[in-house]
Amino acid sequence: MLSFFFRMRLFDEIKDYEVDLKVNPTRPLARGILSVIQVKKALIGLIIFELVLAACFGRNAFLIHAMAIGYSLLMYEEFFIGEILRPHLTTYAVTHTFVSVLLGLSSAVAMSGVDITLLSPAILFFFLMNWAFFNLFEFARKTFAPTEERPHVPSYSNIFGCHGAWALSISQVILGVGIIAWYFSLPLFAVAAGIYILISLGYLLKKTNKTANLFRNISGVYLLLHYLILIYVVGA
Repeated sequence: MLSFFFRMRLFDEIKDYEVDLKVNPTRPLARGILSVIQVKKALIGLIIFELVLAACFGRNAFLIHAMAIGYSLLMYEEFFIGEILRPHLTTYAVTHTFVSVLLGLSSAVAMSGVDITLLSPAILFFFLMNWAFFNLFEFARKTFAPTEERPHVPSYSNIFGCHGAWALSISQVILGVGIIAWYFSLPLFAVAAGIYILISLGYLLKKTNKTANLFRNISGVYLLLHYLILIYVVGA
């Protein structure tokens, strides 16, 4: 999983290279510390490493992880419709974050040793919840105060306004909590979500750099708290 996420980071470094030359000149490729060819060689090595490691967990683990790798390669190519997809930031995001479902399934199959068709509905719903919370992470980190917006840097607050970007993030909280409510005790999750939503309202009431930064930070704290509660509920 670490290799997978690191590899996706490398994909983004290559895809964002031209933009980074203008707006993020401190990035490794833009600074010339690494070349695109060097990063591509590292990508090939990581893919081979992941496939070999997955194969050690059996045929099922190998096949599902190969699917996850295949999907990540489609993401790298922006599904061959980048010119159409790129201007639609939200669609672009949710099609990319779906890889978290496949990566989660890969881990579950590797750890359990069972066929994917034998995984319980609760586990499958858990990965759909992950998709929603991965979206929350993505939406919140690209939500800014008006004074933080930068030219040529797309953000959800720039596209939908502060209220729309906030609502987009909160929609994923409601969706994620709603999904697991079918299988787990709801109160603890609802309380954590409620506290998060109340604190995040500060961003709407006063759209400053400070409140926007608080919204982004509290979103990360909430994600950690949600999964800690999940570990507690499952363990109990």
